[in-house]
Formats: sequence, C-alpha cells, structure tokens
Amino acid sequence: HLTDAHLIQFLKRCQKGLRPNGIICVKDNVSQEGVIEDEVDSSVCRDLPSLRNIVRLAGLHVLAEEKQDNFPDEIYQVYSLALR
Repeated sequence: HLTDAHLIQFLKRCQKGLRPNGIICVKDNVSQEGVIEDEVDSSVCRDLPSLRNIVRLAGLHVLAEEKQDNFPDEIYQVYSLALR
C-alpha cells in the first residue's frame, strides 16, 4: 500500500535499525510486468525490476531472492528478498 517514495523512506528507516550484519526480509506480491495499482484496496504490485530499483534507491542491495513455488498462474507470484 506504500508509494515508491514511502517504501524507499521505510526501507531507509529499517536500515538505520539494523544491527551489524543484520538483514531486512521483504515478502511481496510481484507482477509480471510494470506496476499495478488496485483502486479498490489501494494496494500496489510491482515487478521485480521496479522492486530492485526501490531497494537500490534506499541504499540497500539484494543479498538473496526466492520465488515461492506452487502458486496458481492466475494470481501474482510471491517473492522473498533478503536486503542489507
């Protein structure tokens, strides 16, 4: 439900709270292409390149990423990202 700017600021605040060698874990729905905004529930679904770019703009990098398996084709895929 966060705009790109709000998500960047949120990740920056999370980074400030990390202990040495700590990581931030994000699990999110991911679209196949582009950013999809749902006007009904105000949610935002981003594609992986957009999400990675937000991570970079927040001053973080992706340590690992994993796609959750066995999801039906008709719903968004879910990815987990480990950030530092």
